[in-house]
Amino acid sequence: MDRTIRSSMERMKMLKMVSKPAEQDEREPIDTRVPIHVRIINGALDSDPSSPAAIVLQGRIDPNTLRFLKVDNEYQRPLGDRSDIFDALREGKVVPNIEIGVRGQNFETEGNDVVITSPCYIIDGWQRVGNALRLLELIPDHPVRIFASVHFGTDQIWERHRFNALNKNVKKVSPNLHMRNMRDSNDAILTLFGLSNSDKSFPLFKKVGWSQNMQRGQLISALVLAKSAMFLHGHKGGIGSTNVESVSASLTRTIADISLPKFRSNVSSFFKLVDDCWPLNVIEYTRTASQIKSTFLYELGRVLSRHPVFWDEADRTLQISADDRRKLAKFPINDPQVAALAGTGGKARNILYQLIVDHMNSGRRENNRLVSRFEQIGKK
Repeated sequence: MDRTIRSSMERMKMLKMVSKPAEQDEREPIDTRVPIHVRIINGALDSDPSSPAAIVLQGRIDPNTLRFLKVDNEYQRPLGDRSDIFDALREGKVVPNIEIGVRGQNFETEGNDVVITSPCYIIDGWQRVGNALRLLELIPDHPVRIFASVHFGTDQIWERHRFNALNKNVKKVSPNLHMRNMRDSNDAILTLFGLSNSDKSFPLFKKVGWSQNMQRGQLISALVLAKSAMFLHGHKGGIGSTNVESVSASLTRTIADISLPKFRSNVSSFFKLVDDCWPLNVIEYTRTASQIKSTFLYELGRVLSRHPVFWDEADRTLQISADDRRKLAKFPINDPQVAALAGTGGKARNILYQLIVDHMNSGRRENNRLVSRFEQIGKK
């Protein structure tokens, strides 16, 4: 009996010894995840005075690290289905180089390769990288070849301006996106952005498109908003070409003359006038709403700008009398002729301008009719 008990106890001791965790099992578990990095194969340095670090790294991106590239939605376009890019990569063709901004300086060399561990953001080429990743999901071992120019020590602002510089002549990039990306360098554009996205009292709050494509519920684009502000202040900032850069320059001249608070107040008053006369919240179909058509907004702004009666004595603050508001509200915005003119450009703009002036002058006595700045100069 004693022998049986001793035998059982010995077996239990052996079982405990076997079940005791091995020394290596007491260590922390091994992390098998791949560290976030971007590998540039056969990287070569080149000088570039325009880059923050004055150098740029050129080379091919290791396809296995494409997934670690980041995208900053503050200035990038949404990823789209680009069959042309997808097919080119699938056929083994080399697509144009992309540009990467490295927000930091952390990297190391491994032979001829450069391994970057600081965050890497795609400045130009998101459509190429995105479609390459889609291809690799379908064919994991496909030999994707994407080359890159890598800038070190960047930040969001530098990347945003680089994005604009690289894409301003590319028609596929919306001018509204360019406008949004200029807000850190242009106080007037920043003010318009703030009005339409932060001021709930603004009639176009959340109704202005600042991205690549207009969204549902948005009535006008950022470029139309900026151009309307430019025409409204044409007597201050001037009106030249209507591209993004020229509009931006005109608005800069305007705020230098009248101040930023007055600029904000004038733009807000202008669109409140439009909303009071022809309510914006009842618009169901933008195609049939003449009051938000670009030509109508520009010409209404031009009428107000050219006639001092609509401004204070200092000629800096928009102020429209109650009588003029009531008169403007009777303008036949839904008349087929007006609707046709509001939806076109060219000579139609001058005709629409004159229709608005004639309407405001109808019923007025001769000595109370609108007199433009040019007429006043002629009389002097």
